[in-house]
Amino acid sequence: MISSVSTKLNSSKKLLNVVSYTTVANNTSKNCNNKSIYNILRRKRDRQGLVDVEAFENNETTVYPRSRQGLDYELNWALNGYSITPSYSAYRNPRLPLLLQHSNGVTDKNNVLISSSNQEPKTVENLFLDEALVSNNNGGKIISIVDYKLILEKVKENISNSTNIYVHDSAVGSCRDVESKIRFVTNDAVSSLFVKHLLPNTTPTQVGQFKHQLTVYCVPEFKFEDSNQQQQQFPSSFNVIDTKRGIAVIVGIQSTENIRNVISSISTNDLMNTHKDTIGLSSADIYASSTTDASPLLIFNNDGFLLNKKFESGKVVSQGAIWSKNSLSRLYNSITYNFESIAQNQFDLIEKFVGSKKVNTTVPIKFESNSFKQPSSVVFIIKDNSGVIPAFSQLNAEQAQKYFVSGFVGDDVYQPFFIKEQNTTQNIQKAELFKNLIKDGGVNVYIINPVSFQKDAEVDKLLGSIISGKVGKSQQSDVYTTLSPIQVSSTTQSKNVEEIKKLAKSFESKLEKQVKSLLV
Repeated sequence: MISSVSTKLNSSKKLLNVVSYTTVANNTSKNCNNKSIYNILRRKRDRQGLVDVEAFENNETTVYPRSRQGLDYELNWALNGYSITPSYSAYRNPRLPLLLQHSNGVTDKNNVLISSSNQEPKTVENLFLDEALVSNNNGGKIISIVDYKLILEKVKENISNSTNIYVHDSAVGSCRDVESKIRFVTNDAVSSLFVKHLLPNTTPTQVGQFKHQLTVYCVPEFKFEDSNQQQQQFPSSFNVIDTKRGIAVIVGIQSTENIRNVISSISTNDLMNTHKDTIGLSSADIYASSTTDASPLLIFNNDGFLLNKKFESGKVVSQGAIWSKNSLSRLYNSITYNFESIAQNQFDLIEKFVGSKKVNTTVPIKFESNSFKQPSSVVFIIKDNSGVIPAFSQLNAEQAQKYFVSGFVGDDVYQPFFIKEQNTTQNIQKAELFKNLIKDGGVNVYIINPVSFQKDAEVDKLLGSIISGKVGKSQQSDVYTTLSPIQVSSTTQSKNVEEIKKLAKSFESKLEKQVKSLLV
């Protein structure tokens, strides 16, 4: 019955994981098979999960072992092209139940994963190959090509020797017209689960045909073990960002928030180089009405103010945005909250760190569309206790650019809104693009200072008025040059005019200085 048996042994045993046998069966012998129903059932039972019985009976050639979950020859060959040779199992776009099963942590009654890691490092060092990027990032350092190649080699070796490798072929951006395709490779199931929630899907292709602009390697448990010099040269947790080649390496224990920031940093650079009229805004929320089809708002706030509220005017439908003159879309497919109660569905992820009260809760977005109407308004939510920022005010395009660049978030604190993560683009390029999108689109721009209101309900009502377009006219002011106040009721008692003038003069002087320093 068996005419020949041959053994194929690949030059890299790791790549195929096992020895592969090819069996050639004589089709003429099929007629001699016992047709007993008991023999047929026995064969199906014995081969269940291992062999496609129908294909085995009909085909002349059968290869053992068959591809299965964790053993994908095409994926293994693709990884080998990156100098990653799987020792055990490798998964492409793994399913959520598998990731939950592989993840370290505990699950609650709803199958929400609660992952507790060692203490999060206070600082994560960012290493760049481009000296110009070092000057744009406080605390950033330069890395030589030699050291970069060494890190890549060691990281890929670490991934190769892992029990499980997870590969995500996805995109940054929900709209196909402006997406950046990304291949994310990790040996950590929790990081993989987070990225599974985070990254939007893209056009499905065979693994060898997936053309991507970005590649990220993530190895939370990586350590240099063969050289004391290497251990002293590199911290326990660091990122290497290579914008020229679209590569990022995430090393050591880091939060999911940092993984998100690293992905944002390399994708923003690619986005602006590929689509000249498009800007990635990781610090902006898309806020849409829950009851009407009105155009959404693009809202900048520093502390997730809107994520903690249940407003009637609308809700946050995207944390991060991609904005161009033709489209507005999500940057990612999940939202990260700083409290646990929001996690109520299977596969939601709660991340905690030993010795810290910090919580990152990642919840996938339920969406009906991958793109939105152009925003009717841009809103800066600035919580300022000094009294210098009015309760409600309007800005023109030039004034909006200044607040966007300076990142004034209240109480003499500046955290530029144009970048929330590692800065890999030119500040002036982003600032000009932001201003032009406002001008060309006829977009209104407002500032809301929640501190000035007695109740959050008043802020909710104000956001509803902005969505509906029913906003009072701004007033001419001899106090401010960077904004125009709009009169609203139900605000707390403000300081006297002379005191406000004094504060405004000092504030606007600092604002101008901050803008100039960042647009050099």
